[in-house]
Amino acid sequence: MKILSTLILLILLGVLGFLLYQVYLNLPTNPISEEFSGETPKQVLSTSSQFYPNMRFKDSKISYKIESLCDDKRHSEIIQAISILEEKTILSFYPSNNPEIIILCSELAPEPEIKNHFVAGEGGPTEIVNTTLYSVILAGKISLFRSETCKTPQIALHEMLHVLGFDHNNNPSSILYPTTSCKQELDKYIIEDINRLYQTKSAPDLSIEKVSAVKSGRYLNFNITTANFGLQDANNVVLTVIADNQEIKEFELNKIEVGTKKILTVENIQIPKSATKITFFTDKDNKIEEISEENNKAELLLQ
Repeated sequence: MKILSTLILLILLGVLGFLLYQVYLNLPTNPISEEFSGETPKQVLSTSSQFYPNMRFKDSKISYKIESLCDDKRHSEIIQAISILEEKTILSFYPSNNPEIIILCSELAPEPEIKNHFVAGEGGPTEIVNTTLYSVILAGKISLFRSETCKTPQIALHEMLHVLGFDHNNNPSSILYPTTSCKQELDKYIIEDINRLYQTKSAPDLSIEKVSAVKSGRYLNFNITTANFGLQDANNVVLTVIADNQEIKEFELNKIEVGTKKILTVENIQIPKSATKITFFTDKDNKIEEISEENNKAELLLQ
């Protein structure tokens, strides 16, 4: 009995010692000290560069027309600005009687109601289509009404960048600073943005956006929305319906323009009674060159 009591006492002493050790470990020692050294605030320059995300013309080859009222000096300034953009980016420009960019010249600043035609300043996109992937610029205008006082075409280059979708920034050394000076330069980020945006091939991008289907015996009813998220109109679009592995029917969707959707509703299309899966393809045989072929297919399991 004495041995058992001694053993219990030793166990209790051991437990007590362990608890006291844990308390010791958690006792506060020296208090934590934090010290911050002085920091110079960052000067954040705007690189949120465009009016809307991913703004670009359909193609890297962009047409323009300079109106006849532009004198030789301003005509030369425009050509110089175009040459700078062609030298530093992957863009190219060509004159056309059916232009994407119209360049106007006047001695007077536009009236307020005329300025409303522009997204910003004296130049900018005048017609934009949101395709989800891109804000596609279909048309733009520039109005040059100030005389250039610099040796380089600062005003013309500034307005050309507005037409390409670029907004002002807060860097006084940038060509896109709201107030023009002769020492301003074309920012590296603008060049990089242009090259990034226009390295994507100018093509359609078909996508099956929504689809629903109901099977009743041998018959199928379905509703499908096909969109064009790309940079060009998609022509001769064909929708193919497959039940399990059997091709059932093709439907001609014809033309789907940039930024538009086409909804097709079909009732009582006959399919095998045993079919358990329906597959929808746009451009199944890849006859249309697209930005991406990965979103041209949708599958539904039938109940």
